[in-house]
Amino acid sequence: MRQVMRVTVLLILGTLSLAKTTQPIFIDSYEGQEVNITCNHTDIATNEYILWYRQFPDQGPQFAIQGFKETVKNEVAILFIPHDRKSSTLSLPLATLRDTAVYYCIVTATVRQTGLHLCSNLLWGMRRLLKVKQSAELLSVQDRASSSLNCT
Repeated sequence: MRQVMRVTVLLILGTLSLAKTTQPIFIDSYEGQEVNITCNHTDIATNEYILWYRQFPDQGPQFAIQGFKETVKNEVAILFIPHDRKSSTLSLPLATLRDTAVYYCIVTATVRQTGLHLCSNLLWGMRRLLKVKQSAELLSVQDRASSSLNCT
């Protein structure tokens, strides 16, 4: 069996509470195996949600899944959240080469249920913090339609 994918995970911080998250730098896996990425967020507040995004090469971040207290499943992944909410685990049950991406774990009290909301209310960081401002607070996009979202 040959190695076919590498999943890279980076550190992301939520702005409203500045709750720090920690994740492994990378995970190697074989195609068809289950991949579990754990994110520790020991300072999570009671009103905060856990969100996961993934970023494919040469693309912007895409929403993957979100949860609050319980296990959540969608077409992308399964999100396991223990009762104490001090960590979460993103599970890709049958990883394929198409799952190769950078995976971001974010803790924030601000959640948008619909549309695209990638930039505002986030601090992106890796040794330094950058405040990100989004041109439109909420952008709804039809599947396969093109759109533009400006972040400064």
